Amino acid sequence: MGFDWTKWLPILISGAALAISVLSLSWNVISERAKTRDQLEVWQRNNFYEGCDDNRTKITLLFRNLSHRPSAIVDVYVREGEGILEGRGYKDRISLPIRVDPWDVKEVSFRIEATDEKRMNNILVRDIQDKEIVVIRGTGTTWARAKSK
Repeated sequence: MGFDWTKWLPILISGAALAISVLSLSWNVISERAKTRDQLEVWQRNNFYEGCDDNRTKITLLFRNLSHRPSAIVDVYVREGEGILEGRGYKDRISLPIRVDPWDVKEVSFRIEATDEKRMNNILVRDIQDKEIVVIRGTGTTWARAKSK
């Protein structure tokens, strides 16, 4: 007696269909999890004002959302080493939260006191998903990209 394909063919076809559906479901889950993460970039630029009445440095932060999901900046801390030099929103000069719509760019500027500028090491930015981005203290007037933790 030979092998009868007529009995096993429906089982093989349904097994292949089940494997394809499991792969498809896995792909959908993975792609949806990737979509839930926002892709936020932070850029920084300094403007120095010397020789005038108000010689505080103006720091400009540029928030760029590279995903189709909205994001928000909930904390901006000016830090000295690992400690916080000045709290949330730097002396209430930054209005928080900052909503960054999908594929949008927001620019926020604030002036930092001269004494704080000398002690400042970096700026810590935290988004709504608790992702932390450290803005290394810039020295020039060109845009510098921040690094994610």
